[in-house]
Amino acid sequence: MLRFGCFVFAALALFSNQAAAQATISHCLAAPQFASHLTVALDSMNLSEVQAINTDIAQHCASTLSPDIDVIADAATLFTFIHRRSNGDSAQQSFNRLLQKDFSSLSRQQQAAYYHLMALYSLHTGEYKQALSISHIISTELLPAAVNAADDMAAINLAVADIHYEIEFYQSVRELLLPLLTHPAHYIRVRAASLLWHIPQTQQQLADTLAVLDDYSALPQTLVKLHALEALVRQALEENDQPAAQALLEEAYLLAEALDAKAVLIRLYLLETDNPPSPHAVEQLLAFSANQLSLKEQLPVLKLEVERATVSQNWQQATATLQQALALNQELARNNALAREYAGFQMVSQARELEQARQQSRLQALAAEQQNQQRLIYLLALVSAILALAVLTLLFVKKRKAAVHFEKLANTDGLTQVLNRRAIQLFARQVADRSKQLGQPFVVALADIDHFKTINDTYGHDAGDIVLTEFARRTNTLIRQQDRLGRWGGEEWLIIMTNTRLDAVDGLFSRMQEEIRDITAGEHKLTVTFSMGAVAGNGEQSVEALVQAADELLYQAKQSGRNRLCKGGG
Repeated sequence: MLRFGCFVFAALALFSNQAAAQATISHCLAAPQFASHLTVALDSMNLSEVQAINTDIAQHCASTLSPDIDVIADAATLFTFIHRRSNGDSAQQSFNRLLQKDFSSLSRQQQAAYYHLMALYSLHTGEYKQALSISHIISTELLPAAVNAADDMAAINLAVADIHYEIEFYQSVRELLLPLLTHPAHYIRVRAASLLWHIPQTQQQLADTLAVLDDYSALPQTLVKLHALEALVRQALEENDQPAAQALLEEAYLLAEALDAKAVLIRLYLLETDNPPSPHAVEQLLAFSANQLSLKEQLPVLKLEVERATVSQNWQQATATLQQALALNQELARNNALAREYAGFQMVSQARELEQARQQSRLQALAAEQQNQQRLIYLLALVSAILALAVLTLLFVKKRKAAVHFEKLANTDGLTQVLNRRAIQLFARQVADRSKQLGQPFVVALADIDHFKTINDTYGHDAGDIVLTEFARRTNTLIRQQDRLGRWGGEEWLIIMTNTRLDAVDGLFSRMQEEIRDITAGEHKLTVTFSMGAVAGNGEQSVEALVQAADELLYQAKQSGRNRLCKGGG
């Protein structure tokens, strides 16, 4: 019933948008007027208004031979395809025409908008090198000229950041967009926050981003609001707040369907195919044709097709689709490698050109100061070397960031979302090494939930999973920021307390007893206790020896009646 209501609302809203579009003008405007309207609509991501402009041009300017108006129509067509994924042939033709155009006579905002659309279309079709080439034009030709024009700077920064986000140059995205979180224009703040939410570098950056996104309801019904909703859906899912996630998801679906924003719909459907997959979302994704999906989106859809063919035991189709997916994965890997290599070359080349320009300017200014010229030339050479080193370091950091997500998956326990055994063991070794160097004590504590097998046998494994998840979540709220909790195995947990003495574990144990005692699993209210063994370390003993000692103390706690702490010197 709710989904039906979504479609009714969407149909009414879309009808309203179309009616507004038809009421805009009754004659062909001059190209500068159309260009001004389109620039505003593109900056505010008003999809309905862009469509209305394109419709006006088609209806009232068909007999007017104007290359300037043709450029505006082509840009509007490209924007519409990127977000609605319709009229792919027209979009390809528009892109080919724009590729041949000279935009030098246009305003910086217009140029940035058109180049931005061309780069996004290139990324959609897998032409990563072409997208980077267009991004380089924006960065080297438009950005330096817009330093003293705040509106132009905001538009150009958003354009470059959007492109760099798609190719995972996250440091560049942060540098470009963090200043925009305080921009006077609401829609610019939200556009910046919608991208920055995915890649915060610090907890404060995440908090600042969410503060901007939470104000989404004050926005008009445009793609900017839709992107804010999408980010908030993902935030709620990360926090495991299912009611909030569902409410935001339904609101996002309503707006996406009203705007006919299929690009966002695809991302929302992909989100709903995870844990557990939604049959409706799977059906909707499989209904899209390949040319409506970007290369990155095609890969998970091919995976869904393989799973469906496997379930129906259509082995021939499953094999063929799997081979197609493997070939696409290789193509994506090649595209990413090519884009990174090309971008690296462009960045170094750009830095070199910038430094050469600065050096020439300095040499001309120093013509009247002959006695100081040689010293300053040496200084410039040193600056060049430092700049080159900084650029190479930046490239290395960006390459490393691409692997952070997969490293997190490899280090996290799938059920409880705390560190897994390998990751907590590695953290313990790092703490031990640092303790030995600085002479700081630390504590290794091994905890085990009492009678956990009885919980599973009596109430079922789902209740057992809830106990494990709640134990991890509540314990994580009690330990200090510099300490770590890891799942050692089954119902066993390893806690590493850095730069602290063994006596500190008494307080932690008491707080954990109080916090974890009552856990609700479905209709059952469970009383949960745990036992713990803890030892002190100073870096002289191996982590394995300390864990073994804590395990023996844990055994003593179990034998002494459970629900207690046994400590040792390590």
